[in-house]
Amino acid sequence: MRSVRMCAVMLACTAAVVAQSPQTGGYRRGPARMSPDQVPRQGALLRSAPANSDVRPPSSTQVPPEAPIVTVEGVCDRSQISKTKECKTVITRAQMESMMDMLVPGASQAARRQFAINYARLLAASAVAEQKHLEKNPEVVSQLQAQLKYARMQVLAYTLYQQIEKQAESASISEVHKYYEANLSNFDQGEVLRLSLPRSAPTTHGRPLDDSVVKAKAEELRQRAAAGEDFGQLQHDAYDNLGIKGIGPPTKLNMVRRTNLPPEEGGVFDLQPGEVTPVLESLGSLVVLKLVSKQSVPLETAQLEIKSLLRQARVKQELDSATKTVKAEFNLKYLDTASAPQLFPAPGAAQQSARSGASSDRPLPMMSRQGVTSGARRALHRPRR
Repeated sequence: MRSVRMCAVMLACTAAVVAQSPQTGGYRRGPARMSPDQVPRQGALLRSAPANSDVRPPSSTQVPPEAPIVTVEGVCDRSQISKTKECKTVITRAQMESMMDMLVPGASQAARRQFAINYARLLAASAVAEQKHLEKNPEVVSQLQAQLKYARMQVLAYTLYQQIEKQAESASISEVHKYYEANLSNFDQGEVLRLSLPRSAPTTHGRPLDDSVVKAKAEELRQRAAAGEDFGQLQHDAYDNLGIKGIGPPTKLNMVRRTNLPPEEGGVFDLQPGEVTPVLESLGSLVVLKLVSKQSVPLETAQLEIKSLLRQARVKQELDSATKTVKAEFNLKYLDTASAPQLFPAPGAAQQSARSGASSDRPLPMMSRQGVTSGARRALHRPRR
C-alpha cells in the first residue's frame, strides 16, 4: 500500500472542483482541492487505519458507481443551502475513483480505500478550519498563495511537456527505413577482443607506473596481438610484468554494439575481421582492440530503438523551438556547480524535478502527467440520481 503521506500530498495538489446539486436530504459537494501544507500537520488525521488481518472488506468493484463512499454531515457550501435542506457532503464511488485516476493512475485497491479515508478526514478538518475562519489568517493566506502558484506552474509545465511528447510520438515506416540506412554503421555489432593497461594504478612494488614504460608495453602487446597471441594471456602477463594489482577487465566482448563502446573505441568496427587497432587512449587506459566478427542489427530488430531515437530527436526539436525566447542565468556559486543546469531538460528529467519539489523530505504537491481529463471532470460533476 502506498503511504498515507503520499495520499495526503496527492489530495493536496487538486484545485477547487466543487459540484453541488439538489438531492434528498441535502446538497452534494464534490471533491475539492485542499491547501497542501496545513493538512499534513494534522498528524492524527493522516495515520493509516489499523490493519485487521481477520476482516477482509468486500471488493470495491461490488459497490455501484453511484453508491456513496463517504457522507460527511455538517460539511457543505452553506451560502447555497436552503433552510429546509441538511448540510452534508456525499462523495460517490465514481467521484472518488475519478480523483484517484487523475492523481495516481493505476493505484491498487488498497491505496484507493485508504485514499477515501484520508479524503474524508481532510474534507472534515478543512471544513472545521473554514468555520473557524483560519483561511483568513495572514500566514495561511501566504501559504495558500505560494502553494497554489507552485501547483499552477506544475500543471502548466506538465501540460507543455505532455503536448511536446504527444507531437513527437509518431514515426512512419519510411522514416524508420531512412534513419536505418543513413546510420547503418551505428547498428554494427559483433565479437571484439580488448586488452587494456591502466596509465595509473596501485602497484605491488608501491611505486607509480612509469607512463613511458606502460606505452612501450602497450605497443608490444599490440604487435603480439596482431600476430595472433591470446588477448587474455597477454593482459595477464602485462599486469604481472608491470606490477599492477588486480586481474584487469575481461578481454572478450560478445556481440557488442559500436554504440556501446566509447567513441574512440567504436572505430574497431571500421576494420575487417582479424584486424587490430593501433594503441588507443580510452578512459584513462591504453587499449588495443581486435575485430573478430561483424554484422548489422536487422532492421526488424532495430525498429523500436529507431522509433525511440526519432522521438527523442523530435522532442528536443519541439522543445528548442517552443522555448528559444526564454533564457535564464543561474548563480553557480549558490548552486555549488561548475556549469549552469538546463532550463528545459528532457521531459523525463523535468517531471522528476517537479516530483522532487522544494526538498527531498517534504515534497510540494504535484499533478499526474495525465492531468485532469474531460471525462474525469464530467464524473466529478455528474449528479447523483
